Amino acid sequence: MLDKLYITPKQWLHILRWTLYTLLLVLTMMVQTVVLGNRTIFGIHPDFVPVVIVCVCLREGPERGGVFALLGSLLWCLSGAAQGSICIAVLTIVPVIGGLLCRAVLVNRFVPCLLITVIALFLEHAIAFLIGFFFNGMAGILFLTDLLPCVLISSVVQPLVYLVVKRIEKVGDAYESV
Repeated sequence: MLDKLYITPKQWLHILRWTLYTLLLVLTMMVQTVVLGNRTIFGIHPDFVPVVIVCVCLREGPERGGVFALLGSLLWCLSGAAQGSICIAVLTIVPVIGGLLCRAVLVNRFVPCLLITVIALFLEHAIAFLIGFFFNGMAGILFLTDLLPCVLISSVVQPLVYLVVKRIEKVGDAYESV
C-alpha cells in the first residue's frame, strides 16, 4: 500500500514547478495590493495579476495552464478584486484560447504572448468599463484617460514576467504525452 504513495524525484520537480508558479502569483498579488495599493504609476493603478496568469497559461499549454488560469483568477476574485467575476471569465477564457492558438497556429514565443496578454488586459478592463459606464454612470472619457494607459503600463512588466515564467518552466522535465 505505501509503495503506491511513493513520489518520484521527477514528480517532486513538477510539484516544485507549480509551487513556484503559485508563489509568483501570490507575490504579484501582494505587490499589486499592498505595495501599489495606494500608489499610482503616472496616475494609473496597474494590473499585474492578469499578466502572470496569461504568461503561465501560455507557457504550460491550454490544459494545465487553463487549470492554473481558472484557479488563479478564482483566487484573485476571492481576494476582493474589483469586478472579480469578470476576472474569472476573462482570465480563464482568453488565456486558454490563446494557448490553443499558440499551439495550432502561432509559435509559443514572446511576441504572441505579449499580444495575448494585451488582449486579456484590454478585454478585462473594457468589460469592467462598459459595466460601469452603463450601470454606474461612469464618464466615457475614462476609457482614454484610465483604461488604455492602465493596459499599456500593465503590459510593460510582461517581458520580466515572461522571463521568470520561462525559467520556472524549465524546472523538471517536460510532461510525457499520454
